[in-house]
Amino acid sequence: MNIKTLKLKKYLKDKNSYKVPSCHDPLSAKIIEKQGFKVSFIGGFALSSASLGYPDASIITEKELVDATKGICNQTKNPVVVDADTGFGGLANVYKTVKDLEQAGASAVILEDQVFPKRCALTKKINLLDLKNSEKRVKIAVKAAKESNKILIFARTDALSTGSIKEAIKRARSFRKLGADAIFITGINSLKEIRLIKKNLKNIPLIINITQDVKFDLEDLKKNDFKFILYSQQILNGYIDSVNATLKLIKNNRNPQFKNKASDTLALLNFKKYLTIENN
Repeated sequence: MNIKTLKLKKYLKDKNSYKVPSCHDPLSAKIIEKQGFKVSFIGGFALSSASLGYPDASIITEKELVDATKGICNQTKNPVVVDADTGFGGLANVYKTVKDLEQAGASAVILEDQVFPKRCALTKKINLLDLKNSEKRVKIAVKAAKESNKILIFARTDALSTGSIKEAIKRARSFRKLGADAIFITGINSLKEIRLIKKNLKNIPLIINITQDVKFDLEDLKKNDFKFILYSQQILNGYIDSVNATLKLIKNNRNPQFKNKASDTLALLNFKKYLTIENN
């Protein structure tokens, strides 16, 4: 097992919770690391939008995801969790996706239980894969991961987003029993749902995604309610807001001023190291 995956496995076993922002390129991954976050996440929504110009609609290919993952993992010391949607096809595709992302440097893969091609949760028109075939997907992913023991499997269920917390809990238990290292129930929006999930899924590492639409205060999240707290769209939204504000100033013949200078960016990218090599 590589150092990054060992770190992630250690985090799974300790008593802490970890905030995990979503990066969409090597630069955002470096900033996340510099700000002191211990884990990074490549979310499909952010990656598709910011790096490839596509909506989160199963348009991105497996190769595009793997290439982006390699570029990001090469530039951060953090373990990186990768959103692999439904695994890009049938069971053979799921197996290949896990192995390819492992080779690209990912420390964990999130696989979900939607029908392929998946639909973005924001569309509210999610088609769940039946439980039997969802279990097969998790089982083959776990098999692929255990062959080398260099990558972890985080199983996601969208059952709550379709309106059934009972089904979400049932699937979470099943996926965990099949060997998933952590469980991600997407669509959690209330403290009532959090309490019910925690009550029924004790001693299981859980993941929650924080969107701008959640109906609870983040202060209400207890320290150990969730192992990983994903922020899948916040950096992307901040990026878009910042670009729009900057372009507005330029349109109005203003010279935008920033706290970050070109020299700060060069320092973040370890420019001196390459300059020293060049000057030898």
